[in-house]
Amino acid sequence: MPEPTPISTSTYSFADLRRNGFLYVDKTSYFYQLVQRAKGRYFCARPRRFGKSLAISTFEAIFRGEKDLFDGLYIASTDYAWETHPLIHLDFARMDVETLSGLKESLTKRLFDIAGAYDVTISGSTPIILFADLIEKLCQKESAGAIILIDEYDKPILEHLGEGTEAEHFRDFLQGFYQIIKGMDAYEHFVFITGVTKFAKVSIFSKLNNLTDITMDARFACMFGYTQAELEQQFDGWLTQTLAHSAAKMNRAELLDKLKDWYDGFRFVVDTEPVYNPVSIGSFFLSNGVFKNYWFSTGTPSFLVKLATQNQLTLEDIHGAVMSESALDLFDVTELSAQAAGRDKLFQLLFQTGYLTIDQLLWDTPERVYSLRFPNFEVRYSFAKNLFSAYQPQEQTSYVASIRRAAQSGDTESMMEWLKEIIANIPYHIQLPQEKYYQTMVCVILMMCGVDVRPEEMTNKGRMDAVLVTPQHIYIIEFKLNKSAEQAAGQITDKDYVQKYRMTARDHGQTLHQLGINFSYDKDHRNITDWKETIL
Repeated sequence: MPEPTPISTSTYSFADLRRNGFLYVDKTSYFYQLVQRAKGRYFCARPRRFGKSLAISTFEAIFRGEKDLFDGLYIASTDYAWETHPLIHLDFARMDVETLSGLKESLTKRLFDIAGAYDVTISGSTPIILFADLIEKLCQKESAGAIILIDEYDKPILEHLGEGTEAEHFRDFLQGFYQIIKGMDAYEHFVFITGVTKFAKVSIFSKLNNLTDITMDARFACMFGYTQAELEQQFDGWLTQTLAHSAAKMNRAELLDKLKDWYDGFRFVVDTEPVYNPVSIGSFFLSNGVFKNYWFSTGTPSFLVKLATQNQLTLEDIHGAVMSESALDLFDVTELSAQAAGRDKLFQLLFQTGYLTIDQLLWDTPERVYSLRFPNFEVRYSFAKNLFSAYQPQEQTSYVASIRRAAQSGDTESMMEWLKEIIANIPYHIQLPQEKYYQTMVCVILMMCGVDVRPEEMTNKGRMDAVLVTPQHIYIIEFKLNKSAEQAAGQITDKDYVQKYRMTARDHGQTLHQLGINFSYDKDHRNITDWKETIL
């Protein structure tokens, strides 16, 4: 079996990807639509780790005229002229954003570095004046309109949410800095700005009203992330290799279904195809097909959890979340620093940061309103874990070692008693009357205990709710809500879920457990009511 094309999830340079032979999913048809126009001024917001920096680097290569890097890609087959232009690339992720003075110093240095690279002299007492002078001098020296590429434009503000008026100070400075782009329009050829959040037109971009916002433009809905067709075609070799090496035997269709459940589902425009998070997909294949959290492994922003608990946000609130399109045009993320910031604002931020995505259009009127949902299991689990941790009293953390010890020794009764006690401490107002909720919550608890739990394992006859694996024991688990443990256990038997692990258990000397668990959402319970175990 030939080796698939190498993958990199840490290379954000288009030139490096292409020169080193890494897999690149061709998105250049979208770039062609944007760069072929005489003048372009664009803005696009996407969640973190969605390829925004790679997009900026791709524009950079295009405007440097590096056509050889695009050999075999869509744009190379078009009539694009490949003219070179002077470039101003500002990446706020690489700047000092600890203090406003630090940011100004970083910006000043970067502007002088760019000027030096083009051998032009700029002058001014502030970064704003220097920025304007640089745009003009580059255009005059190169006899071509300047290209302005700004990455992570909102990072200085997001880093200071919840710190009183600090975020507002950064916002006010950046508002003045970015407005130079409009003032120097005559000297510019192309502008592309990207970040996580979409600020209100009356906020940071109030004076930069010549930008075309493609954040929710259907034509560019799949510019970031991978579609189903791109996954199946571009990662075909990796899919084949994963199936050949995976310990959990499944066919191609089952693998694709599980990938979709875990990592697909991001929709930024209603009625468009959902996309996969690219970092999650790349990391999955590089980790030999292990299903776990990759996008969120870098950590959930602490301010999101803090705001969620301040607003007493619950999973039921998330389940019923709605958002109007016009609300995004009035959104000012600095308002979230205030205690008075409501849930509507928080939902907007959760949408923009990728925790929520568009489900469907509820009202197609001038005030378009959307229902929101979690994109996939990876996101749902991550949010539930953080919300659970925030609401769980610190003194309850002693359960971790006890549950792990019980699972590893096959002491199911003790494990169930500990689960009951933990769930009893989860406030009723964050619980949902859904079997999926309790399945997720138990998996969250077990994962937090450091044991190997595998949600929604597929077999040739269906999907197991969870499998818990320890060196000496394997638990096949099925959950029911407001039914009975008998029914849950019966489903394991009827569909012979155990068959998938019989040989593994025999070869490794592990004991197999069939475990049916029933929950009740009745106000007098909201916990495990009965469980049934069969040891094989």
